[in-house]
Amino acid sequence: MTRFFTARLHFRSAILFGLFFLLPVSSYASFDSYCTPTWSLELQSYNRCSNLPMLSPANDNQTNMRLLMADMRLATIAPPKPPVSSWTDEYSAVPFAAEDFKNAISNTSPSQRKKSSSQKSSDRYIAEERCQSSASGMRAFIEQVNADRGLKPAEKLLLIKQRQAILPSCDKALEYIKVIPEWSSLVKQYISYINGSVAFYNSDYPTAQKIYTALNSVPSAWLSETATYMLIRTSVNHAYSSGLDEYGFQSLAKIDKNAIATSFNAIGTYFKRYPQGQYAASARGLLRRLYWMGGQQQQLIDEFLWQFNHLQKSQFNLEMQWVPEEIDQRIFESKLFNPSNLKDPFFLATYDLMHMRESSAEKYKPLSWTALQAQKDYFKTAPELYRYLQAAHLFLLQKKPQQALDYLPKGNPPDRLNYLQLSQFVLKGRILEHLSKSDEANTLWTVLLGSAKSPYQPQLVELALALNLQNGQDINAFFKTDSLIKDPAIRAVMIRQAANAELLDSIINSSATSAQEKLLASFTLLHKSLNHQQYKLFVDSLKYLPKDAFNYKGYDSETEALKNQPKFELFLWKGTAINDQLSCPSLINISKTLTTQPQDEVALLCLGEFVRLSSFKSGEYNLEPEMPNQNTSNRLDWALGNGQIPFAQATFSRGEVYKNIIQNSANDHLKAYALYRAINCYAPGGINDCAGVDVEKSLRKKWFEQLKQNYPDSQWAKELTYYW
Repeated sequence: MTRFFTARLHFRSAILFGLFFLLPVSSYASFDSYCTPTWSLELQSYNRCSNLPMLSPANDNQTNMRLLMADMRLATIAPPKPPVSSWTDEYSAVPFAAEDFKNAISNTSPSQRKKSSSQKSSDRYIAEERCQSSASGMRAFIEQVNADRGLKPAEKLLLIKQRQAILPSCDKALEYIKVIPEWSSLVKQYISYINGSVAFYNSDYPTAQKIYTALNSVPSAWLSETATYMLIRTSVNHAYSSGLDEYGFQSLAKIDKNAIATSFNAIGTYFKRYPQGQYAASARGLLRRLYWMGGQQQQLIDEFLWQFNHLQKSQFNLEMQWVPEEIDQRIFESKLFNPSNLKDPFFLATYDLMHMRESSAEKYKPLSWTALQAQKDYFKTAPELYRYLQAAHLFLLQKKPQQALDYLPKGNPPDRLNYLQLSQFVLKGRILEHLSKSDEANTLWTVLLGSAKSPYQPQLVELALALNLQNGQDINAFFKTDSLIKDPAIRAVMIRQAANAELLDSIINSSATSAQEKLLASFTLLHKSLNHQQYKLFVDSLKYLPKDAFNYKGYDSETEALKNQPKFELFLWKGTAINDQLSCPSLINISKTLTTQPQDEVALLCLGEFVRLSSFKSGEYNLEPEMPNQNTSNRLDWALGNGQIPFAQATFSRGEVYKNIIQNSANDHLKAYALYRAINCYAPGGINDCAGVDVEKSLRKKWFEQLKQNYPDSQWAKELTYYW
């Protein structure tokens, strides 16, 4: 089964940056649409569904950034989860949708920021965040009240009850708590803090500011520090809201600059009083929001770099899973984006790869060699990354593969590869393939398998090796005992799309193949032999039906383990009665007849009934390789066959059966039914549902008239009211 990917990588002198397009290339498309990966090592055309664990222009920007962060030891990449076992699953860990890769990312060093468990998406970088901390704020308040020795038990219960009553929805105003004179001064201070929270959640920022200002010098250390911190959040949210119009749309140009200045001052005040405070990481994190709101792109970039270099500091506040998304949205996609602000290898590499893409976007200009060369000094701390970018530019943009090799490693790969090193060697292998040095590439892929040990790396190298083997049409190599292709998804694609009858039979009987592969090969052999009208082969292959084939009902199977297995029940079709004059035997008997009488009209018509009434030709059971075109020429399912159809005989078409009966049959019952069915092939929208060569509407009209005139008393003439 194909699957949904609901679907990013890690991937100047100011004067020279002016030589090429200054606005960012869109880094990704919507992740809400259906996403189908392409099994290839495409390196230049952007494809959000087909990202690779190597630095590539074809990757989403965020995927490139995540890989770079892994090499910088900022992020950890979790091993890919094996796909749900399904005999029709065409996808492995590589290639992957950019959105899926994001879920594999975690921090190498934990963020020190106090955050709410509700903060799970990048919308915290976009919208007001005032309601996101309600749950964590309540927990902190209750913990503090319970720990405060200056409060009596009854007072603690009172305060906890009052705080628990605040459940902000951010679309309905909360009521303030009326202060009772008899309460102690400490209780009143806590109640004032709760009222400050009410004002904050109500977006009544002036009132919240007054309350928090009054509390930031009270004797309670917790109340004082927390109120000082809340003055930051209040001023930041106040600044953000000043740029919202009546419909909730944000315009950075309309944000009150004085409100931004007040926010910066509030942060400064907090750090002056609490340089190692409990909210230090959160307070510093709000700097990025202010830099974005104030259009201070250089400062925003510098703040990310500070964070990258201070993982162990109390002010470290990054969640690496979301950092690439924030950078994309706040820097590369900003209307204020200016490439001259990029002077660091991380940002430059991401930007450069983005501008090595093939793109038809208006005003897009690819990265020039001159501009890339001008970046040399910025890559002094990352010379290998710079050489890789030069090699990629020479190969992809300048079409100079031999020169590109000079910028890539010469010897064997190290024992363990980081993602940049993997990128270097994969690019080298792709260049060797391009230069028709397939044997050298094969040697490289084979050696590389021993070094590709980090998450997603082995699957990428296996894909490269698989594509290399298909170029030499060495299909059998996939299923030898010592085969290096272990990825079950790649092997499954080979079975379904590229294996001929001899290889399928070998797979079924081999001790080197798994039980799952034997089942898949058995179903493929039965399905394709019947579909390609090789009836004797089909009958001979019935011996490979599971003994309990009637239980293999696909997704309708009663046993959970069989729901993702081939639907062998298909081949146990018992036949059907068309009407009193025409009746069809079982599929097995139909096939036996066609083995000796391949032109038998009734048997062919009945095979058409089987195809029509079963799911034999449905998309789920379409095992034929796609014909190549500009979108599918690099698909593994086609490429592995190297343009060769493993079952060469034409596929069965009930539409052609109907035409032959209409033209040649002497049996009036058959001819009437064939006319009826041939016309219905185009119901209801005029699109052929019976395969074979399409016929014009004018001929369908003649068939309709022929049925009505020659067989007016037949049930088929009476039932048919229209032609399509």
